Amino acid sequence: MDPVAASLMLMAGLLHATWHAIVKTGSSLSLLAGMGLVSSVLILPFMFLVPVPAPTTWPLIVASLVLHAGYKASLATAYRSAELGRSYPIARGAVPLFATLFASLGLQQPPRSGQLIGIAVIVLGITGLARDRIHGPVDRRAFWAAICAAALVAGYSVVDAAGTRQTEGWASFTVWMIVLDSVAFFLVAIMLRGPALVWEIRDAWIPVLIAGTLGLASFVVFLWALSRNPIANVVAFRECSVLFATLIGVLFLKERATPRRLCCAALIAAGLVAIALLKPG
Repeated sequence: MDPVAASLMLMAGLLHATWHAIVKTGSSLSLLAGMGLVSSVLILPFMFLVPVPAPTTWPLIVASLVLHAGYKASLATAYRSAELGRSYPIARGAVPLFATLFASLGLQQPPRSGQLIGIAVIVLGITGLARDRIHGPVDRRAFWAAICAAALVAGYSVVDAAGTRQTEGWASFTVWMIVLDSVAFFLVAIMLRGPALVWEIRDAWIPVLIAGTLGLASFVVFLWALSRNPIANVVAFRECSVLFATLIGVLFLKERATPRRLCCAALIAAGLVAIALLKPG
């Protein structure tokens, strides 16, 4: 990745971990739905400044909408059953594993030796986080929800990368995708929660506003980086936010700073950095 993209992605990682921490502190589904509405309102004026997506782009937008909705639902499930310091590193750290698998099977891009080493380190860190408490029913559900979320993130990252490289440009795909994704997930959330969703969003309007603004900034930077850098590197670099999430969980959410948790988060981050810094070849 070029230095500008790397610096912005590091900032986006901090914003990403922060809004996840906000979502973890409340009703995850309601906060996710509400922050989507905030993002759509903030970016809606730009719909009049960018080109309308071409017919060939719409299948990518629809596929991304489905993957994003599934990711948010999985994330809400994981956060109901596990602490941020355990669920976030699993959900984000496993993303490059699935991205590598999808690239190998669908794009005939097998991983290089350096990527395999990074993946092995990530797997070690994830296993360490999940091992000691996965046997209970709540933690098992959280673990598989986090793994599902990771697979969906890898899927939408590939789709979104293709969308940002269409002839209309990355800004067109980004603006239309954010607005439509926010509306689509709000409809899904209200089907799941009913009218209570609106009251929950209203009661938590301050964290909803903050999370929505941070989430929008983080996602815009992510799509911009995808439009001009190798997908695997951008995806891996974004997930370095696991360290930020671990620190936020310990410092602000009063989660236990066990040696195992810190070491495992460091392992995941080290593996992600190894993948992110690899030059395409």
